[in-house]
Amino acid sequence: MTGALLLLDVGNSRVKWALVQAGEWIAEGAAGHDERARLFDAWDRFPPPARAVACNVAAEARSGPISAYWRARGVPLQWLQAARQCAGVRNLYAPPDRLGSDRWAALVGAWGRLRQACLVVSAGTAVTIDALNGRGEFIGGMILPGKRLMQASLSAGTHALQDVAGQSVNFPRNTPDAMASGIATALACAVQKAHQRLSASGPQSPPCLLSGGDAGWLAEQLPFGAIIAPRLVLEGLLIMTREDAQK
Repeated sequence: MTGALLLLDVGNSRVKWALVQAGEWIAEGAAGHDERARLFDAWDRFPPPARAVACNVAAEARSGPISAYWRARGVPLQWLQAARQCAGVRNLYAPPDRLGSDRWAALVGAWGRLRQACLVVSAGTAVTIDALNGRGEFIGGMILPGKRLMQASLSAGTHALQDVAGQSVNFPRNTPDAMASGIATALACAVQKAHQRLSASGPQSPPCLLSGGDAGWLAEQLPFGAIIAPRLVLEGLLIMTREDAQK
């Protein structure tokens, strides 16, 4: 596929991808690591792109088959890493290259969208809460267990608390709801606290962008409106690729 670019976000639980050509998003999808056959079948349906760029937070055992698939199809695959700066974003992590490549791509994508101070939250296997100031500087962030990790931890680490679905309510009266409410409150309060801290450093309340598989669920727990941006990491990868091409 002449001139087409494949964007890949290889997360802990899922692989998210999109095919972009001449600025148009022409195909996209997602699949769990246990659905690799379905993922490869989807890719088999279109001609090989000119190249692929990716970020990866998963183990080599999960990213390796993806590298092998595109190598077999003759498509160069570049695994991008966090840098000191890119597309107007300055990375203040210490050292900059230790920042997860998915977090970095999301920050670049957020700055590309808004060009202002904002909170960038990814709600997946882990929840990351990262802050950009009004100068495009990544000033720091937090990492927490995500919804499913918290649930699994409670179930595995206690005798009486079982992994049974509950609802988040104000004052739970049964154990499943108590667990669900505790998890929802913990994650929402972490995001809210980071939002308060970032708001205190500027003249106005910053927007909050949410991505990841649990973005919609987490948005419902927050006391303020959030922008759900499911493509945020892929958008950042696209900006990073274009920036690299201009060097």
